[in-house]
Amino acid sequence: MMAGPGRLLCATALATLGLTGAASATASVACTGVDDPGTSVLLTLGRVPVLAVVNAVIEADGTVYATNPPEGEDAETILFGQGYTSSERLWADFTDPNVEEILITLRLERAFEDKAGAEAGILRIAGQGAYAVTCETG
Repeated sequence: MMAGPGRLLCATALATLGLTGAASATASVACTGVDDPGTSVLLTLGRVPVLAVVNAVIEADGTVYATNPPEGEDAETILFGQGYTSSERLWADFTDPNVEEILITLRLERAFEDKAGAEAGILRIAGQGAYAVTCETG
């Protein structure tokens, strides 16, 4: 039996591997603007007990914001700051790269009955505007 720091290191490695495996399964949320089809949100979510936004691409008024912008693409970099999800809502906040201010908030309300459902909410981008969106989770 391993003792001391080696045992702790082994337990930490196993826990990390377990968490990585759980986060690799994903779901997505895709939203479009109610009044403007050029407004869009695409979130890739990790399947863990808390909201984990693995990737986000948000577009409004011709500006693209992304958590992982491809090299050479014209996109503003954002970071997932905090969020909450349940069967009734999804709230997500995105910050600037220095985590100095919340740039984007997404507030979705959800309603499901049997296999039918609806998701809608507000996308707010600081200094730019607020947009009504409808969404689908897959």
